[in-house]
Amino acid sequence: MKTYYFLLLLLFCFTESRSQFIFKQNELPDKISILNHAKLADAKHKDYSLQQVKENFTSLKFLPLKGYFGNLGFTDHSYWVKFEIVNTLNTPLFYYLEAAESITDNVNLYLVDSLGKVLTQYNGDRLPFNERSVDHRKTLFKIKLSPQERKQAFIEIKNDGEKNSLPLNLISQESLLKTTYYDQFIMGIFYGVLLIIAITYLFFYFGISELSFLYYSLYVALVAACQFALDGFFHQYFDRDNSWVNLHAVIILAVISSYFFGKYSEIILDVKNSSRILHYSFKALYILFGFVLIGIIFIPSFLKYSYPIVNVLTLVGMILILLSISYLFIRKKPVDLFYASGISILFICFTVVILINFGWISNTISVDNITKLGIGLEIIALSLSMANRIRLLKSKKEELQAIALQKSEEMNDMKSYFLSNMSHELRTPLNAILGMTRMIESANNDPKIKANCEIIQQASNSLISSVNDILDFSQIERGDLKLDRIKFIPFDIISRLNLKFEKQALASGLDFEFRCALEEGVSVIGDPIRLEQILINIISNALKFTSEGLVSFSIDARIQEKGEISLHFTISDTGSGISPEKLDSVFEMFSQVNINNKRKFGGFGIGLCVAKALVDLQGGKIELNSEVNKGTTCQIYLDYILAPEEQKPVNIFSTEICDLQDNHILVVEDNQMNQIVIKMMLKKWNNTRVSFANDGLESLEILRNNEIDIILMDLQMPVMDGYEATIAIRNGSAGESNINVPIIVLTADVLESTKERVFELGVNDYMTKPIDPKILYQKMTTQLSRVENIPADLR
Repeated sequence: MKTYYFLLLLLFCFTESRSQFIFKQNELPDKISILNHAKLADAKHKDYSLQQVKENFTSLKFLPLKGYFGNLGFTDHSYWVKFEIVNTLNTPLFYYLEAAESITDNVNLYLVDSLGKVLTQYNGDRLPFNERSVDHRKTLFKIKLSPQERKQAFIEIKNDGEKNSLPLNLISQESLLKTTYYDQFIMGIFYGVLLIIAITYLFFYFGISELSFLYYSLYVALVAACQFALDGFFHQYFDRDNSWVNLHAVIILAVISSYFFGKYSEIILDVKNSSRILHYSFKALYILFGFVLIGIIFIPSFLKYSYPIVNVLTLVGMILILLSISYLFIRKKPVDLFYASGISILFICFTVVILINFGWISNTISVDNITKLGIGLEIIALSLSMANRIRLLKSKKEELQAIALQKSEEMNDMKSYFLSNMSHELRTPLNAILGMTRMIESANNDPKIKANCEIIQQASNSLISSVNDILDFSQIERGDLKLDRIKFIPFDIISRLNLKFEKQALASGLDFEFRCALEEGVSVIGDPIRLEQILINIISNALKFTSEGLVSFSIDARIQEKGEISLHFTISDTGSGISPEKLDSVFEMFSQVNINNKRKFGGFGIGLCVAKALVDLQGGKIELNSEVNKGTTCQIYLDYILAPEEQKPVNIFSTEICDLQDNHILVVEDNQMNQIVIKMMLKKWNNTRVSFANDGLESLEILRNNEIDIILMDLQMPVMDGYEATIAIRNGSAGESNINVPIIVLTADVLESTKERVFELGVNDYMTKPIDPKILYQKMTTQLSRVENIPADLR
């Protein structure tokens, strides 16, 4: 029996010696781990006093701690730690004890000396910061030992379910100071980099409106905030009280950051379009995170379960991301290597941390170190991934812009084709209508029939004017409108318009006044068609908006010293007028004085817009003055270069009657009605021979077998169009003798590009439908006279 008690005493002495840490001479390190000299007891949910712990030492089952870090895992239990420290030196000792993690709720230290006197220190997250025993973010206590003093330490630890560990390090003052400075330096870099990254990618989001940058920025910011709270800085610097926000900051920030990381990853991996199953799995994960957040906020007892649940959900989220990456690899879709690397690093580090937190593997390194290392490497990799995404987005944007530009060019080509086709389809029947109307008018002396023909001609001319405005409007939009620079006599245009609008005014019961101070024979260099179009639009408007009274048209001219002439056109009326607030907008596209006029006046509302654009294009000026119910005055100022005096080419043909002196004309026209109109027109000309071809290919055959003096060429035809036929003739496909035969294009296409193209192909002149017989005769005799004036050996 004595042997038994002796062995028990030896065992007790041996056990007690393990729970003691003895300071010896020459063995005073700056940092000492006393983890292997401490014992831990789980008090479950019971609250013991220090006296009860001493009395229930056996029942509490204090067990030795092992390893480098005392890992308690996720728990809401109360724990007691017991160890003893002995100072064998003749000098006093002072150390700091790092007892638990920064976010531990309550940590109380009881130091019992040899006389049984107890010194109590308090620390923990639930304690206002200024009431902590040591004013530091870490859970520190002061350990003072007198020479040859022995003290027994009891530590009470309480938590709300968070993961916890027990460093149990004794740190000297000098070492703590150095460590604090080092930590501040490293933490400053760590949080500074995260903050810069978060702000930078937030700016990128505002710059390019790409959601992935917003989610990434918020994720980085929230991860930084979560680590900031874990490290105790939030409690130290922002919320020094034991508020609800301070106690729940870590878990709430962890939940929200996990959500934004998932959303960011979904966009990067294009999960929504890649896999419906994975997409809905992410949605389910977000819903679970939502339930956890609701439980944390509204159910206090749920908090102890939230920490392990969030860890598990985070791990599930990372598995889903890895599955998404694997799915893309299997489908041979591109995956950013930086992103995949960052996720792999994060997955490995967090998997290790979670396994340590649950106590499934022993921790030989600080969880805090693993987490920060993982986050740091992950953020670097993901930031490189986002930088790469910027490059890809820029490249994609440039690609889309190139496609858009190509589409725009295609649409412009289609638009040009449509307008060209529309012009052809409208002008072709109008040519027949006007041609037949002229024939009927000239062949009939009945005043009623002549009046009806005049109405048809006016209506047709109005339609032609509208078509011209539509085409010019399209060219103005594209910036393709160009002006001709040819010699013309403005008086001829003005006098023709005077006759035209005087008839219209009289037919409407209006007075029409005309005054012209311009000499008849003055020639200028410019675009006669555009001048006529400007005046038609302005005078037509004056007649349209005048129901009674007067419309006047006057022209003043002043010759400049520099060889120019300034023309001042004034068109005034006594019509409805324009209100001051709408006067500035009448030159805008699709603008009319009253858009609610229920089609009282009609029109597209682009006439004035086209007129102003044409005036501006010529460097002129247009002014409008108006009063409601009193009338409107429009003034146009245009400058033209005076044409130099030239020796007029000798015209060997009569100007009194139409006589072609037995010249042979080839008309290349596919429209049967237009053939009839041209045939009836040329039938009235003396000494004129005419042949017809239905397309370009047929014209080549006729040219090979007949002597043709001049060709009237349509452009849009089946089999072979006018462009191809012109090229073939100029290349000698119709015979060497016909290479230089005069070609006058008669087309319903009035686009400037068409005109430029046919002259590049080698045509001699150009005329748009409907055909004016007088102008056609003038153009044909001019070309035939030039041929006749060329020596025979040079033709």
